[in-house]
Amino acid sequence: MRFANLPILQICLFFLVGTSLGFYLGNSDLSTYIFVFIGASLLFLASFLLARRFPKLKLIPSLLALFCIMNLGFLNTKIHLPKNQPQHYIHLGDSLFSKPLLFEGEIHKALKSSKYYDKYELTLSKVDGKSVQGKTLMQVNLDSTKTLKSNQRILGYGQFKSFTNPKNPQQFNYKTYMSRQGMLSAVNVDHKQLEVLPSKGFSILAIGEKMRNKIQLKLDQTQFSQAQLGIIQALILGQKQDISEQTYDDFAKAGVVHILAVSGLHVGIILIILQWLTYPLLFIPKGRIIRTFTVLIGIWFFAAIAGFSPSVVRAAVMFSFLTVAINFHRKTSAINTLALSLILLLSINPFDIFQVGFQLSYMAVFAIVLLQPRLYKIYTPRFYLDRMLWGILTVTITAQIGVLPLSLFYFHQFPGLFMLTNLVIIPFLGVLLGGGVLIIALSLVDFLPEFIVDTYAYLLDLLLSFIHWIAMKEDFIFTEILFTQNMLISSLVLLFAVLFWSKFHRKLSYAVISVALIVMFSVIYFEHKKVNSTVEWVIFNKYKKSLIGFKNGDHLTVFHDDSLDVSSDYAIQNYSTLKNINTIKNERFQNVFVLKNNEYLYIIDSLAVYELDEFKPDYLLLKNSPKINLDLVISDLQPKMIIADGSNYKTYVERWKSTTKNAGIDFHSTWEDGAFILKCASD
Repeated sequence: MRFANLPILQICLFFLVGTSLGFYLGNSDLSTYIFVFIGASLLFLASFLLARRFPKLKLIPSLLALFCIMNLGFLNTKIHLPKNQPQHYIHLGDSLFSKPLLFEGEIHKALKSSKYYDKYELTLSKVDGKSVQGKTLMQVNLDSTKTLKSNQRILGYGQFKSFTNPKNPQQFNYKTYMSRQGMLSAVNVDHKQLEVLPSKGFSILAIGEKMRNKIQLKLDQTQFSQAQLGIIQALILGQKQDISEQTYDDFAKAGVVHILAVSGLHVGIILIILQWLTYPLLFIPKGRIIRTFTVLIGIWFFAAIAGFSPSVVRAAVMFSFLTVAINFHRKTSAINTLALSLILLLSINPFDIFQVGFQLSYMAVFAIVLLQPRLYKIYTPRFYLDRMLWGILTVTITAQIGVLPLSLFYFHQFPGLFMLTNLVIIPFLGVLLGGGVLIIALSLVDFLPEFIVDTYAYLLDLLLSFIHWIAMKEDFIFTEILFTQNMLISSLVLLFAVLFWSKFHRKLSYAVISVALIVMFSVIYFEHKKVNSTVEWVIFNKYKKSLIGFKNGDHLTVFHDDSLDVSSDYAIQNYSTLKNINTIKNERFQNVFVLKNNEYLYIIDSLAVYELDEFKPDYLLLKNSPKINLDLVISDLQPKMIIADGSNYKTYVERWKSTTKNAGIDFHSTWEDGAFILKCASD
């Protein structure tokens, strides 16, 4: 496949680059970026007219056209950034967080509830009587007796708060995650402070949720178990909330978690069903047009029922183009269709580029479209069953190649039995999906025979049993794999070099792949060397506990007060994975630690006892809320810095912070500043 024959793909790649750069480059006003785009467009127009007269200059307008496309992606991102939207609520400043405020907005969708709150994505229209725009996370306490739905307008009174950065190294950054969802704050609301207002208009999302709720209600009246219902709702409705954590973990370990997200496979089956049902329309006047619109409406209605997740929207856009091409007998390129859907989705919401599911789905499909045909030609099957298995195997391998760098970076694990799992499941997934659609249709008309329920339940049990059996083969599941951002970038460069290999430019393609391969292995080597040579002390932030870690190469010593092993602690596990720790040793707390260059860390705990030794500690750690006169301690020990970890009362920490400020001593609170990290010279 020649890259030169894929102009839409070129446009997509440059638009993608511009979209990405828009998040990281430039702090100028929006008007500046608009001016640059207009200027670049005028230059392109001038060069195009000039090239018509002087054909030797035809390369210049081509390059300027690609620059304009990249600039368009850049400008599109800048327009969507909250700081460039004059009415975004972020411009209310500190007044937004200073006190509880009256707000009004519309629920976009319900999110997965936590232990204490029901959560909703809320699009604000008013805050404190001022017209605003932007999304926030609304958290309602679980005592609520109100059922909130999409498209409902809400009047509430609650306290806005900003998200905070993670307190421990390598911990999941919830603040960054939410900002990439377009939500820069959360508002906590008591159910008594909420009022549902009359809806202003039509919403296909609300209709989809209403239909989905009706389907779920009908399914609840059947004899399916809770585990079976969770799988049905995930496969057909795109709702994974009712799947247990253990089941989801089993699917992830087996390497088939993708079947729980409604995506191209699901939408493709819906397209086939709709094409078959609407075939009689071809025999009436204008039947081809009516059929096309009917199928398109059906696809997007299914997307609405599935909640417009990124994967189903991507698939719906792609299959919409395919529907038009099929019904009007137009030739279409799968890669061009995919590229067009990506451009469309990023034009609407450039923040989608950060969604893990969005990235995984596109990388998988790109790999399948570009790489699978070449891999399939390696072997020529003779029989139907042979062809089917070889086709499934090549699709599975190429999809796994496409998502491998992202999977290693985000999840740090690799399912060794993914080929076996997909070979068994994919041939029967169409049966499960078709059976699920039939179950839902019959339940809606209250005509669902018991033998159909029993048969389908048996198939679901077989699926769950097989997935669990694969997940139990832990020797084939490689976890805690070190994979840094630099390793991700270098591996993606190699992947794209392989995907865009051209038989028309073999020497160039092999050269590019060879260079990318050398660069990737070099990056992997130096990243491992860098991580393994790191020596550092870490005072973790742990609620009501004290944890100190000493990393020396791939060894970690954890000092704590517990009698149990803390190596399974969430903070320690994350740190160990991304620091390539092989062995963890547990030790009891000491009063004094020798850090680096003969610097000392002194501990004062709840006993509030300390000794006046000849040395003066450079660092003083206060833990377990000691009742001390900090002014006197500072006078006696004269530390350079005082550290308070998560085991202390916050009121104590605030008082100590004020005291150290008056004394002119540096103060570090893990509550506010996160874990304290002190790097040492490598051994």
